[in-house]
Amino acid sequence: MDNDISSVLGDWEYAPGELRVRKIEGRDGRAKIQVRMDLGVMQLEWDGRPDGVRPKECASLLEYYLDELARSQEQDGIDSFTLSRDDCWDLAQEAMKFYWRRISFFELKEYALAEQDARHNLSILDLCYQYAEAEEDRQMAEQHTPFVTAHRIQARVLSHLDGEEHKKALGVIRGGIVEIEDYLRRTGRFDQLEECPELHFLREWETEVESARPMSKLEQLREELRLAVERDQFERAADLRDRLRDLEREQVSQKD
Repeated sequence: MDNDISSVLGDWEYAPGELRVRKIEGRDGRAKIQVRMDLGVMQLEWDGRPDGVRPKECASLLEYYLDELARSQEQDGIDSFTLSRDDCWDLAQEAMKFYWRRISFFELKEYALAEQDARHNLSILDLCYQYAEAEEDRQMAEQHTPFVTAHRIQARVLSHLDGEEHKKALGVIRGGIVEIEDYLRRTGRFDQLEECPELHFLREWETEVESARPMSKLEQLREELRLAVERDQFERAADLRDRLRDLEREQVSQKD
């Protein structure tokens, strides 16, 4: 059998510093993702675990350990469940596979699926943070949580922006900022509130989305009034005040 993939690589050039991703249909008829890398092509499953493996006869290791946790709580009546260093390592390897698919979904503009994979990894991080035997594994989970949380928020925001829903997008960004700030406070990382890169990204994005958001008729009139006053256009300012007052009254009456 000829397994040489040179023809595939030759038709799909690698670009350093650029993520090249495509969706294909596999021989099994199922959708798959291919990522062009410097030494070849990485292929991921579109659904389920990205490598197509069913560890311990479960859909994912996360599912397996969550089942084990529930079984332990049911049998013991107490939280005796723990994750060894090997357990956490295996979960980290699964998380890396979901990370590659997540960034691939971003590139393909499949934002709902990117958010779904981010939630999977957040569940892994939360499980390790709560039940890891080794402090190093708990710290690792704690350090990565803001990054994956920001990815989850980014996916939801991009989905809203795709639908021109700027107000909803802003609400998600602002809620995400509060969520990450609360997490840093809860984990005692007060010193990172001003230097956290994820918070910097979300705050800058909030400003960008706010400036790009289409203004309502009321907001347009207020902006025009502000400019008229600044330019000493008194007659225009008076007319704008009347129009603004009428519109505000109209909106109040509609609410009543």
